[in-house]
Amino acid sequence: LAAFMAPIKSSAQDKKVGFGLQATPALCWLKPDNTKVLTGDGSKVGFGYGLMFDFRFGENYSLSTGMNVVSSKSQIKYLEVDTLGIQYTHGGVEDTLFPPFGVTYSINYIELPIHLMLKTNEIGYMTYFGQFGLATQIKTKAKGDATGVESWVDREDVGDEVKVFNMGLSIGAGFEYSLGGDTKLLVALVYNNGFSDVLKSNDLVTAKSLGLRLGVMF
Repeated sequence: LAAFMAPIKSSAQDKKVGFGLQATPALCWLKPDNTKVLTGDGSKVGFGYGLMFDFRFGENYSLSTGMNVVSSKSQIKYLEVDTLGIQYTHGGVEDTLFPPFGVTYSINYIELPIHLMLKTNEIGYMTYFGQFGLATQIKTKAKGDATGVESWVDREDVGDEVKVFNMGLSIGAGFEYSLGGDTKLLVALVYNNGFSDVLKSNDLVTAKSLGLRLGVMF
């Protein structure tokens, strides 16, 4: 936070740095690489909120970053192809689970995004923009619910089955609406295309999300 706030303080007079607050409800889902063993079992609603920082190095260009708290919820199903069972740790205990069964993951992350934003000139009260960049997420907590597993209780700890880091490409588009002075309402549709492995399984599983970002910039 100190690193972010120092340039904000030094550049406040020439308005080269903006900051704001945002909230992002999103649809989240998991995409397995090996669909013979795993399958995505639909999408779930997640939510994120946090701080935005906009470093403006031109009238139509800026570098956007921030720090967000993200609650991602998604589910996956293990298919009946392995009769020997799957070694799976839930609730701190290693267990042998026999497919088919499904797991709904509720994972909390700290997200550190960085985007290049390309903006139009202001048209009336509106400024339109596109953005692309990278979203890095650090796991803080992971809980899970299961179907088809008798030994599983609600909201068990599945942190041993979820990797610490998640990374993905992020693209989006939206607009800023001037509320007067330097205050702007921000609305954007953002797609995060994860490319790193989310789970500690033998097969690649990536996370995807489509969110509606609502924020206020100052």
